[in-house]
Amino acid sequence: MLAITLSSKAQNYWEDPSVFAINKEEARASFVPFENVEKALSGEVSESAYIQSLNGNWKFNYVPRTSQRPKDFYKTTYDVRKWDTIPVPANWELHGYGFAQYNNIQYPFEKNPPNIKDDYSPVGSYVTFFTLPENWEDREIFIYLGAVKSGFDIWINDHKVGYSQDSKLPSEFNITPYLKSGENKVSVQVFQFTDGSYLEDQDFWRLSGIQRDVYLLARPKTYIRDFFAKAGLDESYENGVFQLSVDITNIGEDDAGLELECILLDPQGRDVSKGISTLDLPGKTEKKQRFASFLPNIKKWTAETPNLYTLLLVLAEDNEVIEATTVKVGFRTSEIKGGQLLVNGKPILIKGVNRHEHNPHTGHVVNRETMIKDIETMKRLNINAVRTSHYPNDPLWYSLCDEYGLYLYDEANIESHGMGYNPEHTLANVPEWKEAHVSRVMNMVKRDKNHPSIIVWSMGNEAGTGPNFLESYKATQGYDETRPIHYERAEKMTDVKENHTDIIGNMYMRIPEVKKLYTEGKEQRPFIWCEYSHAMGNSNGNFKEYWDLVYSNPKIQGGFIWDWMDQGLIQYDEKGKSYWAYGGHFEPEGIYNDGNFCLNGLVNPDWSMHPGAMEVKKVYQNVHFRKLDLTARQVFIHNDHFFKDLDGYLITWELMENGIAVQRGWFTPKDIEPQQEKAFPLNIDKSKIKEGNEYLLNLHAKRIGNNKLVPMGYTLAEEQFVLTPYDFADNNAHINEGLRVKERKNELLLSGSGVELFFSRQTGLLSSYKIDQKELMIQPLEPTFWRAPTDNDFGNNLPIRCKPWKTAFSEGKLADFSYREISASEIIVKTKYALESVNAELEIYYTVNALGVVMVDYLFTPRNSELPEIPRIGMKTQLHRSLDNLKYYGKGPWENYVDRNHSAKIGLYRSNVAEQYYPYTRPQENGHKTEVRWLNLTGESGLGLKVTAIKAPFEFNALHFTTADLDPGEKKTGRRYNELVEGDFVELHIDHKMMGVGGDNSWGARPHEQYRYYPDREYRYRFNISPVRPLN
Repeated sequence: MLAITLSSKAQNYWEDPSVFAINKEEARASFVPFENVEKALSGEVSESAYIQSLNGNWKFNYVPRTSQRPKDFYKTTYDVRKWDTIPVPANWELHGYGFAQYNNIQYPFEKNPPNIKDDYSPVGSYVTFFTLPENWEDREIFIYLGAVKSGFDIWINDHKVGYSQDSKLPSEFNITPYLKSGENKVSVQVFQFTDGSYLEDQDFWRLSGIQRDVYLLARPKTYIRDFFAKAGLDESYENGVFQLSVDITNIGEDDAGLELECILLDPQGRDVSKGISTLDLPGKTEKKQRFASFLPNIKKWTAETPNLYTLLLVLAEDNEVIEATTVKVGFRTSEIKGGQLLVNGKPILIKGVNRHEHNPHTGHVVNRETMIKDIETMKRLNINAVRTSHYPNDPLWYSLCDEYGLYLYDEANIESHGMGYNPEHTLANVPEWKEAHVSRVMNMVKRDKNHPSIIVWSMGNEAGTGPNFLESYKATQGYDETRPIHYERAEKMTDVKENHTDIIGNMYMRIPEVKKLYTEGKEQRPFIWCEYSHAMGNSNGNFKEYWDLVYSNPKIQGGFIWDWMDQGLIQYDEKGKSYWAYGGHFEPEGIYNDGNFCLNGLVNPDWSMHPGAMEVKKVYQNVHFRKLDLTARQVFIHNDHFFKDLDGYLITWELMENGIAVQRGWFTPKDIEPQQEKAFPLNIDKSKIKEGNEYLLNLHAKRIGNNKLVPMGYTLAEEQFVLTPYDFADNNAHINEGLRVKERKNELLLSGSGVELFFSRQTGLLSSYKIDQKELMIQPLEPTFWRAPTDNDFGNNLPIRCKPWKTAFSEGKLADFSYREISASEIIVKTKYALESVNAELEIYYTVNALGVVMVDYLFTPRNSELPEIPRIGMKTQLHRSLDNLKYYGKGPWENYVDRNHSAKIGLYRSNVAEQYYPYTRPQENGHKTEVRWLNLTGESGLGLKVTAIKAPFEFNALHFTTADLDPGEKKTGRRYNELVEGDFVELHIDHKMMGVGGDNSWGARPHEQYRYYPDREYRYRFNISPVRPLN
């Protein structure tokens, strides 16, 4: 094995995989002790007399090498007054120590497990002081550190207390023997890298330090050490089955006579179950007390109906309360039956997302406010599940998910991606690393076991597989039989043939492969993508297709999008303008980083939504407008919830005539049970539907009633039905005006009723368009086959693979330029190009009339089908910046692409050009619109241009940036949106087609076949350009 041959014996305990805890307390559930029942029921941690926070400013010393660390700083005689000050919790890199580094797979240190080379092995040393409250006398004092990366030693006064690893789980130490009266000194020395870092190779910012809460905890000599509350259901899924085990410890020398009371309160605060047990507990022992009860017609917990009961535990001695605590519990089941994941007996769908703990200001330190903001935004996007990728989160996160209703995959802090998956390399195969794997999984399970929101345990991510995961699976099963277990790499590239995952979750498995697995294969376990629809930059194309598959097969139950938030860190440029920094912005020269691969979110670091998030919201919606019967004037609505009706919704609708509402209505969708469909009448006035117009019916499901996070009136679901289609016929009226033609050496001048147009005889392009002697064009109207590459484009090598199309027109030759008069008021200008570099022919005919209407007829004939797909087929021009007012009739209002326009609605939209730009952190193609019938670009006076589709809709972009502004070339550079400067122009693209953005992954996947355009056929489209004049 590689790990064995590289190092058979570690020199230091922080380089020894068998040493990950010294003198540390056993893992336990998250709860806080209170001095009385009243405070326990309040649940306010700050009200507990037995908690003393040590958060705040600590003295701090940083060294870049372990060998340089101060070795006696913990002594009470050591003076730290000249040390720096740092807040706790915090990541020290964001306070000027070391540097933030973003890596995906490669370790940030030289790989040689379990060793860490001294030349880059930073250490942070922390010191603070505390004085114990007087009422803590004769109690056992523990120190709790919520999360420290990566490993640390701790001292109290002059005494070493212990050591701990696992940077995403708490460490608790009994410090009673080391305390003194008056002021006490606590010293923590944090190693940025330890052997444990080989198991913490997640795709995120590599940040260090004490990154969660630190506090002191006072316990009586006999106390509640731990408890496991199993709140399940009977076989009918209607009645509650409550099983509780409580571990009581007597740490003192004397025997104790105790009374333990267990009370269960319903959501209204009423007692529904009570139990009391007495026990004699000898000194230095621990006993387990058990309670059980049956509760008929329980209010069940689901993400849709997060009903919570309160468990109150009261420990008393001699009729005096010595400790009380509470925890919220939810009655629910999570199981695999019939090849499906069931919650409360129902085969739920996982409309999920992966979430890193991230704050753009504080890095990996997150607080209640930002957690609630995450949940609030998720709820507005119809997200119902989160995978805690790829480590246990702050305990508060689970309590909030219990309260507000989210399903969780709780994931252990194990990823060794940098080791690879090969059986000879993966640490999952090395016996010396077994306990390190098992302990990380089991410590998570023991901490988080009482949270109903956790429906699946996940043993880690991208860490290969082998006996160490099989042992972790068995240990988890043996401890908690109430939840399924997931591990994506299970049973792949390994000699371990025993199943060690209950759910198949192959990340980024393509739709055809999943379909094949469940139609031709023998797989009987449910399938839930643990990662899919990679949301890097302008992405999330073909998202609907994933869910077409989900709805077609009952064993395919959804997935978790990668991922929630762009992991940008806020920085400011020399002008004081903020931007989101990514990999390469902090690392010194020569230090490896993975660039903007940390920007994969549905939302920006400030929670503003990417346009792709709107597609997710649409596909994830829980109210489906299945069918419209216009003859019967009724709509069929399906309730996609599994546990509640639609009483919390109001349905509103509008009948749209050419984008303008001509009738509105509303109704309440009463009596639609979960997973059922019902028809509702619509009082549409059919007399309003007149021939020659496009009529659309828009339906919206809006939130009504009390909701903690989704405001009244917020639209959670919508649909659009086409009643009568748009008439794309060319309806140019007959005119009597004369069109004047003047030939010059290099130009063809056409003039009519207040309009002048110039064609270049050298390029064949329409190069000037004047209305009432005002020039509108800056650059000619020219063909283009290129777009600024998206992150997905770079991932599939489009900038190089499709490079011939970038210069296809500029390298072409004008083969023919001619014109002929059709009538006194109309001529046709014919241009023909030989695009020799791509072996294609392009013909463009311009039919111009005296009113300035130009009908463009574009015919592209490729002759080399061996060439790669064409990124874009269209034309572009630059107009004066004054033409900034945009009005269009097409899909919107957010940007949309051929493979990501399911959420966009056909409508009449008014905006300006600046608002069409979407500021992806790394500049790229953006702002596109599809299915456009017409658009206007006008100035303040009302003067401008109109583009109208003929025969079929067109697509467009209108920005104050050129394609070149957004295109870094063949390779990505570390560009940011704040570096772009708007041009003094409007670049207008009038496209026949643009390829989709894709989204299966960002490292090779292309848009789906039906959303790519190959040079194996002709492409033709037509549109009118016409003048727009101010209204009198």
